[in-house]
Amino acid sequence: MGGKWLDTQLAVNLPIPHDIDQTGIEGETTLLYDPLAAYDRRDGKPIDNNGALLRILRNTDIDILLRTIGNAFFPRVVTIGTSPTLLIAPNRTPRGYTIINPNSSSSGVVTTSTVFPAATVFPIGTTNSASITVEAHGGAAFFLDVTAIAGGTTSVSINLQTQDPVSGNWADAQTDIFSFGGGIPSPVPGTFYANVGGIGIDQFARLQVICGGGTLTASIGVILKPGVAGAVGGPSVFLGGPDVNTTIGFPLLSGTKETFYLKENTALYGVAVAATNINVFELQ
Repeated sequence: MGGKWLDTQLAVNLPIPHDIDQTGIEGETTLLYDPLAAYDRRDGKPIDNNGALLRILRNTDIDILLRTIGNAFFPRVVTIGTSPTLLIAPNRTPRGYTIINPNSSSSGVVTTSTVFPAATVFPIGTTNSASITVEAHGGAAFFLDVTAIAGGTTSVSINLQTQDPVSGNWADAQTDIFSFGGGIPSPVPGTFYANVGGIGIDQFARLQVICGGGTLTASIGVILKPGVAGAVGGPSVFLGGPDVNTTIGFPLLSGTKETFYLKENTALYGVAVAATNINVFELQ
């Protein structure tokens, strides 16, 4: 089989270009640096290329975590209008969000009432107050304002009673709530406080005032708390897709928060009856 051998020697005798003969491209200067050696400061041992790359990777992860924490503590404030508003744009990867509707107002949290009016004179013996409706409350605090006490009075005791719903009779729930210990209030005049908590605050309650040896002139008021039936009001936001409305949307009530984990390429919209600002926290 015929053929031809390839030449193994250069057959061209031309001058070598300057950019090959010299270092760098003509008109530019290239500086050559000695390589740097990396050492671990803890043990003084040299770090190879893999070790250096691992440290760069760890530093990058820490930077990402710090940026994530920053996003988590500084929410975006988004105004949701009366038409579907883009709340969260699609992401390339799954991501979590906490959405808070901070718009709320409360009423009926506490209730105040007069148990005995000012200048009430409690005679020797037992005086019962009118029934106090406490079924919508979880605790109570009483105030006793003493303006005068007869010289012969030897003891004052005030008890909290609760009503049996079957028999209608009254039972002691807490005795001597102002802690006079069988004695009399001191100093006089003076105002005294008793927080009874939730013991005896059931459906109906009353106070029983027992005076020994003389009379007591005073008033008693009560603060009932917290109001279980207290109303919380404010605008709600409804979440969903691009066609969300106030009928089919997921409700985000005023003063509440919800956490969502959205898949990649998933957008979240919101709509409200009136323009409402909500806070969006990124979790990752």
